[in-house]
Amino acid sequence: MTMTMPKKQTKTIPLSKARTQIQTKPPTLTKTKPLRTVQKHKIIVVEDSYSERCLLLSLLESMGFSVQGFSNANEAIKQLQREPVDMVITDWMMPELSGIDLCKIIKSMPRSPYAILLTGNNQNAHLIEGIESGADDFIAKPYHSGVLKVRILAGLRLIEMQRELESQNQVLNKMLLKEQDYLNNLKHDLSLAAQLQRALLPKNSKLNQGWRVTTEFKPAQDLAGDLFQCFNIDQQHIGFYLLDVSGHGTAASMLSFTLAQHLSSSQQVWQSLDLALITNNLNREFDDPEQCGRFATLLIGIANTISGEIEIINAGHPSPIIVSPQGAKFVDDSYVESQLPIGINKQHCYQSQHFTLKTDEQLLLYSDGIYECRHSKFGSYGLAKLLKNISDARELPAEKLLHYLSYSTELWQEKQAQDDISLMLISTTTNSSHCDPKM
Repeated sequence: MTMTMPKKQTKTIPLSKARTQIQTKPPTLTKTKPLRTVQKHKIIVVEDSYSERCLLLSLLESMGFSVQGFSNANEAIKQLQREPVDMVITDWMMPELSGIDLCKIIKSMPRSPYAILLTGNNQNAHLIEGIESGADDFIAKPYHSGVLKVRILAGLRLIEMQRELESQNQVLNKMLLKEQDYLNNLKHDLSLAAQLQRALLPKNSKLNQGWRVTTEFKPAQDLAGDLFQCFNIDQQHIGFYLLDVSGHGTAASMLSFTLAQHLSSSQQVWQSLDLALITNNLNREFDDPEQCGRFATLLIGIANTISGEIEIINAGHPSPIIVSPQGAKFVDDSYVESQLPIGINKQHCYQSQHFTLKTDEQLLLYSDGIYECRHSKFGSYGLAKLLKNISDARELPAEKLLHYLSYSTELWQEKQAQDDISLMLISTTTNSSHCDPKM
């Protein structure tokens, strides 16, 4: 609502008469928190009446502020453009530009000062118009000097609080930028680490005597706790393993990476073809520096690519699955008995067991992430469902079979990865001829 004020007659009021407009006896005031930087605050007074302007300047100077007085709004605006101030105290009715106009102009400035509007009219409509114009406070004449003081101090406290918040925001913004740089660097490092981890996975699907290996790998995060490998040891034997460190993420992946170095195909111990020796050495080398109860499950084996004989050790890992034209089945416990996971007991002696993979059979190794995932409504995926899906899709080429299993698990967990998923399918000579031509 806009109110048209009658034109003010500007005249000089005698100083003795002006003093009567500002009561001299201060009221009883509640003790308030003193300003910490009174001397630093700059205040402009805009008042066309010389006597009233002098009184205000005198009052503010007695409070320790740096003050300047102007007889009209145009001069005050020029000064504000040259140098910012903390507060403007302006009369409403002035020639040329009114206090209302001045408030509108200073509030459009990049760092607008706190504005107090002085007026002889204390009607509600007048108050609303003043505040809507951009004034921060409103004091009706005649005003008490004590009241004016506390209103000025209250305004300056708000200014100090605002500056303190701005300072804190600057500090926070610097911290956020630093944190963002750190996160970007960390993300870059994780990406490089993930590439390095994937480089440890099987690169060549072709093995001795026409055998092949097909893999599928989907980490729950950038880095996984799973690692697997299949490689030629010599002209007649291949080595393979699937390692799953408890948990997932960075800590698990670093531990799995360390263990994988001990199982690298470049390690001479593979040439001994002594699977128990390899596993017992790994168990003794296992270290849990965080002392948080980490362990690793491991399925490790050596296959004779001529006879099809498989020597294998299962250290707490899910039982491998044999896929044949007749269906899918778990390797019988009498052939591959589960033993303690790696890292549980350093004195444990692992013993290998043997079975034979027929020429029309394939050996599937997998991590528990593929069957322990849960659906919000239907519960756990489970081993039974995994075995049925493998049987149903057994005639698919190796690569498509693993993709089908991985995708069905992804749908079951509603496309929210819950754990690392690793699949490795080792195919004999006969089955290799039925693999996807793209392999």
